[in-house]
Amino acid sequence: MGATTVLTTARLELVPLDPDRDAESLHAMLGDPGMDPYGWSEPTSDVAETRERLRADLAGNGGWTWAVRLRPDEAALGALGIFSDQGRSIRGLSWHLRRSHWGRGIMGEAAPVVVEHLLAQPGITGVEAWIDTRNLRSIGVARRAGLQEASRMARVYADHVAQQVVMVRAADPRDSDVVAVFPDLPVRDVRCADQLAEVLGLHVAFRYPDPPTMVRLTLTPWAGSHGINLIQTEGPIPPASVTIDLGIAPDLVYERALAAGLAVDGPPVDQPWYRRTFAILLPDGQQLRVQGPLRPERNAGSGSA
Repeated sequence: MGATTVLTTARLELVPLDPDRDAESLHAMLGDPGMDPYGWSEPTSDVAETRERLRADLAGNGGWTWAVRLRPDEAALGALGIFSDQGRSIRGLSWHLRRSHWGRGIMGEAAPVVVEHLLAQPGITGVEAWIDTRNLRSIGVARRAGLQEASRMARVYADHVAQQVVMVRAADPRDSDVVAVFPDLPVRDVRCADQLAEVLGLHVAFRYPDPPTMVRLTLTPWAGSHGINLIQTEGPIPPASVTIDLGIAPDLVYERALAAGLAVDGPPVDQPWYRRTFAILLPDGQQLRVQGPLRPERNAGSGSA
């Protein structure tokens, strides 16, 4: 069906995007090399290329894109809509605005109206936006639209690795029955927890009892963070493997592991699923499978997180 409704706010008019009508005004945005340092696309070279990109976007997302106008001007200042249909009821959300109008609260005013409209549509159970953690303006827009942080992922650019926050909002928000999953890793001595925390960038949440036989390592220092339990075991220790997904280059953690004197299975290796992996080998036979983003020069064109 796509966007057929004109949406309005106190200052704005959001009209269904028309590539023929809006290409010229939006070329000032899509053709600007400095407009989106956190985006995937290269700037368009001329109005014709801008028009074709807008047409391709509309064809991919079923027409769910609005052009943003600041009344009484009818020229499009930006665009807001969803990504191509990936066969999921949770749709990816994206917005862009001409740099000349940054800092005026325009997208923060437009996004809540569009999100409310999208979440009222049949077949859309939620929206999510993947935003570079340094892009504070866009994170602010997402919050204005009622989106909250759900998770984080690595993001590989042409010359560096960064992280992106996944901001989400459900059409029918409800508490999850399961709030966390904590794998138990049996070890002979839980005193290895401090060394693993330092190498992997984890946090010691608690030790229990005194002296401890159980230590929880978590992703963040905040209450409720996910992580792993190290359980001191006297009897036979079965082989076990736990995967650690990094938001930084795995080569950095590999160097830390070597400096700490930990055994590893070798240097990080590129995998066909766009991850670079190696394993930390614990003394009792368990493995911590460490995976992270590919090196920037190996990630070109993959579109991977």
